[in-house]
Amino acid sequence: MRATINSDSAFNYIRRRGRFTKAQTNALDTLSGQYRWQPDDLRYRPLGMEIGFGMGFELIAWAEQRPEWRLLGVELYQPGIGSMLSRLKKKKLSNVRLVDQPAQLILEQIDNNALGEVRIFFPDPWPKKRHYKRRLIQPEFLHLLHQKLTPTGIVRLATDWAEYAEWMVKHFAANPGFKLLRDDIRAATQTPPSSVADEIRSVTKFEARGERMGHEIRDLQYQRIKH
Repeated sequence: MRATINSDSAFNYIRRRGRFTKAQTNALDTLSGQYRWQPDDLRYRPLGMEIGFGMGFELIAWAEQRPEWRLLGVELYQPGIGSMLSRLKKKKLSNVRLVDQPAQLILEQIDNNALGEVRIFFPDPWPKKRHYKRRLIQPEFLHLLHQKLTPTGIVRLATDWAEYAEWMVKHFAANPGFKLLRDDIRAATQTPPSSVADEIRSVTKFEARGERMGHEIRDLQYQRIKH
């Protein structure tokens, strides 16, 4: 099951429980308070955010690669939160903060021009047309995201759902505040291009599942520009 960070226009807050291992339950119970974000974290620079970190592998890797950054990990899927917190404690990383609320709500609390980078890897595609309104990438969300990014801030996205990839491209293109920097598409049988490897993104759980299903993988990168 994909981690879902999304909601309707009211930003309904739904905790997603799923199946827990004993270790995940213990980490969730004992570590959530220690790593949950505080107002001072939003004033830290450089500041980054991963929306929908799933089980936390990419977020942990980012934290190891960029120890000088404060990283906000946004997720509602509680077993995933427990898994991430357990590894965070084991690796003794101090630059990650948990945000267990919808992405829109935390973005509204961040100062404008504050986020150096936002990552959105393999979000729930909500494939049924009646559920399109639940997709994270919407005009209102991109308007908010543009406000919160630094003047040259980066947004990185990846998906194995071709129709959602086109949806992303269409909505970013409709916002004059973003410039497309990279658009890499590869077949499931191909190795990731060097441009993806250079950005230090390993293969995620949902990417691997998409590959097994024969889905193309699409990596997108945008930069905020003034408009």
